[in-house]
Amino acid sequence: MKTLEEHLQEFKRDGSTLFPKMLDDEWVGKMRDAFEDLADRVPTVDGSRPSTFVDMLEHEPELVLSAISNERLLDFAEMIVGPHVQIESITYRRTAPARQGESPVLGFHRDMFAFFPEDDVYHRPLLFNSLSYLQDLTDENGPLRIIPGSHMRAMQMTQAETKQPHPEEVILYPQAGDVAVFHCSMLHSGTINLSSEYRYLFFLTLNHSWLKHRANFQGPISQ
Repeated sequence: MKTLEEHLQEFKRDGSTLFPKMLDDEWVGKMRDAFEDLADRVPTVDGSRPSTFVDMLEHEPELVLSAISNERLLDFAEMIVGPHVQIESITYRRTAPARQGESPVLGFHRDMFAFFPEDDVYHRPLLFNSLSYLQDLTDENGPLRIIPGSHMRAMQMTQAETKQPHPEEVILYPQAGDVAVFHCSMLHSGTINLSSEYRYLFFLTLNHSWLKHRANFQGPISQ
């Protein structure tokens, strides 16, 4: 098992790091099995069956609390964001199988509160996503695509290029319960689900606490 310091060095160098089995098999199974019940009891405005839930702490408090209180994840969050870290959102999503398309790439992007990088300059992220798929990822059900180091490179892509495989991309195949942590400025993409089964994704978004309290998001209040 890597130390948190080793994960930190990998995160700073590549813009991401993967924590194997941070969420155990029992938790993964319970959360995956909870989806149908959630879809039955959580209403939508138009009466349709939901595919995404965002108020997960309210809907599944026991399962969610055990995930967001993971000591290893919280310690790492403070290492990369600082002591004033808080949860931005908790999301649970189920992706239906897709038809074969021209490209498997969903779209390379940088996350919320990203900033256009300076070459070879590392900036502490204002926000990061920690993603966990609730089944092993394969080429068929859709792995993750990242461009290592793009959080410190002034790269630009056309709209068409964001939907295509990139020559510098690395394809990741997380296993159920692994947690992938992404710098907000790193270019990354999902891959469409070409399997015959649903794909389940649970993710926490965490940020530096002042982002919640400043309407213009220009930085912490001076003392």
